[in-house]
Amino acid sequence: MNWRMILAAAAALVAVPFTSVAEARYAFRERMAVLHPDRRDSGALPVSDDEVSLTGTWHVVQKVSSDILAHEAADLADYLSKSMGVEVAKGAGHSGGTIEIGVDSSLMPLQSRVEASDRLIRITGVTEREALQGCFRLEDMLSERGRPALKCGSRTFTRMFSPRMTHSGWEVEKFPDVYLDQLAHAGMDAILVFIKDPPDVTRNGKEDLNELVERARVRGIDVYAYCWFAVKAAKFHPEDPGAEAWYDETYGSIVKNAPGIRGLVCVGETSGFPSREGHTAGFWWGPKSERVDGKPCNGFYPTLEWIPWLEKVTRVSRKYRPDLEFLFWTYNWYWAAEDVRLKLLEKIPTNITLHVTFEMGDVPVRKLGVDTMVQDYSITRPGPGTVFRSEAEVAQRRGIRLTSMSNTGGRTWDLGCAPYQPAPYSWIARFRSLRESKSKWGLSGLMECHHYGFMPNFIAEIGKIALTEETTDSEIDEALESIAIRDFGIGGHDDAIRAWREWSNAFEWHSAMSFDQYGPLRTGPTYPFVLSGQPWPEPLEPKYEWYEGHRYGNGWKYLLTGYNIPPTRLDAHMEMTRREIACWERGCKHFRAALAKAPAVRRDYGERMLANAEFHMHTARTVLNAQRFKKCDLAKDWTGALAAVDDENRNVRETIPVVGRDSALGWEPTMGYVGDRPNLEWKLRQLADVRKLLLERSGASAGSAKAMTVQIPADPDGPL
Repeated sequence: MNWRMILAAAAALVAVPFTSVAEARYAFRERMAVLHPDRRDSGALPVSDDEVSLTGTWHVVQKVSSDILAHEAADLADYLSKSMGVEVAKGAGHSGGTIEIGVDSSLMPLQSRVEASDRLIRITGVTEREALQGCFRLEDMLSERGRPALKCGSRTFTRMFSPRMTHSGWEVEKFPDVYLDQLAHAGMDAILVFIKDPPDVTRNGKEDLNELVERARVRGIDVYAYCWFAVKAAKFHPEDPGAEAWYDETYGSIVKNAPGIRGLVCVGETSGFPSREGHTAGFWWGPKSERVDGKPCNGFYPTLEWIPWLEKVTRVSRKYRPDLEFLFWTYNWYWAAEDVRLKLLEKIPTNITLHVTFEMGDVPVRKLGVDTMVQDYSITRPGPGTVFRSEAEVAQRRGIRLTSMSNTGGRTWDLGCAPYQPAPYSWIARFRSLRESKSKWGLSGLMECHHYGFMPNFIAEIGKIALTEETTDSEIDEALESIAIRDFGIGGHDDAIRAWREWSNAFEWHSAMSFDQYGPLRTGPTYPFVLSGQPWPEPLEPKYEWYEGHRYGNGWKYLLTGYNIPPTRLDAHMEMTRREIACWERGCKHFRAALAKAPAVRRDYGERMLANAEFHMHTARTVLNAQRFKKCDLAKDWTGALAAVDDENRNVRETIPVVGRDSALGWEPTMGYVGDRPNLEWKLRQLADVRKLLLERSGASAGSAKAMTVQIPADPDGPL
């Protein structure tokens, strides 16, 4: 397979000259709604003798009567029209060449094939859904060629993983048709919907799940319900009197209401129940007065009581769909001793799917004299971690289906409100590890993200190639180079590669520790600086949910979370952050050089990629300034704290035009906008307030105060 000229014009965004006008909120959805941009390459080579050329005399024919194939036939015709400039007819009875779409049950599982000869292109899949994926592969090949021409011969594609599931990156729990189409083209075949109140209330209101299942089905996509109702789940132990009926009304009702749902996903923190074994402390979202000190909360411990729980939940759910898949996620007790974790896995039913996070729970890595670890989803480690290895071995030996939370949509909690982490070399290491894990332990499915959802990006493009059975190891590297050539031309691709290498190196020093991930790395430069003992500022537009008078729920709470880095770690982490910033800075310098040499039609796309990297860079600067501020606060060094505040003021001001270049920056589905211009201006006002207090404590003169007054930059586009 030659990826040298891969996806020559396959960017998923409309190519227009870059403009300095700031994007309006949610403008990124307009780009995601463009499914088939023009993908012709004016520099593509002429059609050769060993190629078949598609013209307006061709037609698309379904060999099987199927609404899935009918949808794909229409999609393919739309692609040829909009992306290749070729109008084809649909249905039999036309002269000229034929594109056939059909099913070939002799193919292997998850396999499709594209065969091309002089007057015929035949697309087949082992199922209708794989035939659909074969059509997408044809689109990829035509886009690679840059004109409606295809080399004669046969190509087979075997997807390595299914499901490949994702949350919505459009709006929390919402999946419009065009977004479902984008997911299918990217290789995703399942979506996740949080159920907040069974059977059909999501985090974004009541949802017609049967209608969603049907819209997803014709696009080759399954729907999984993520059980996210911790308050309700905490009521009954599975062996309590009346538990059978209650579990049926709770978990079973989801499937009874929408039997087309493919599976349920359950994790400890939202499925915890009253334990009898004495290992746990009580409900973690309940009154703190009811908890037992020194013990993990219900749902955070691998008690053997999960065995009757699994038996109960699967039994009541499968009454309404016998082949329902049940994913049991071990996320919440990755910290527990291996013998305790594995004791449970040795006894759980084998008719469920074991879902294990890929990189979490790995052994600490010592850097600059301190141990570092992955607190939550991160690309700082390629994986698999030691927890995944140990649990995968049990699953393989016991014959339990194994899936993993892998983040392979390109987005992690390394920065919660960025559309993806632009570190392709780090991601390629992850892709290779996943391929090896399939071979070694039988890993079969992936969760591409959690909460924050998928947005089209070049990391996912590489992933689609890398997670195909026929792709060789060397072709994964070739794919990255070919994307660089596609987007930045022969003249600029070397600089792009250098930039991507530096951005990947940045994650060698990036923190995946809780005090960063649950603080400035969740919200970016908006994260406020607050002196010890001072009240926390109210966020600009808080959107909390409430339980027993306590706020909880979405990521806005991280704007109210103190920076709790241990003092003993400060110096080492400050140096790590400086090294990370240096990588971002060098990478951005290389990338600007690449952008200057890129074709004009790619500048807009390239500017957004640069803005994403710069947003990461400015966030790293916020982390460093927060570390400096914390150290000075502890030492009551008010002059040093002032310097940190003033540096952060400059950093936030420089971030404002960056987020204006891409409306996806500073946004995340469950939080909404936390890092766009209005929120950054809120941060500037907050810095001004803390600065006044520091001036009082330091005794600075009025003249000094005036010289360092915080100013909000003017908006070139007028009032917000």
